[in-house]
Amino acid sequence: MWNDTSADPPRCPGSGEPGTPAQTLPDGFPDGRALCERCLRFIDLDAIGRLAEHDTTDATETDADALRAREWFNTHGW
Repeated sequence: MWNDTSADPPRCPGSGEPGTPAQTLPDGFPDGRALCERCLRFIDLDAIGRLAEHDTTDATETDADALRAREWFNTHGW
């Protein structure tokens, strides 16, 4: 059985790494956020250009958010 004690921590190891705002779609997505190369999520940058602390998944991500990310990857690649 899987249990929380043997699970990886939810914090993404890409937290705190340098980042650059990702290219945008015509509507502005991903709104100045950078792509985390570890978890492939779009993450806000802090004042010195590093990825904000984040988890590897986002339970609040909507279907619309996932669709926008999919469109970004189809347009700009990995």
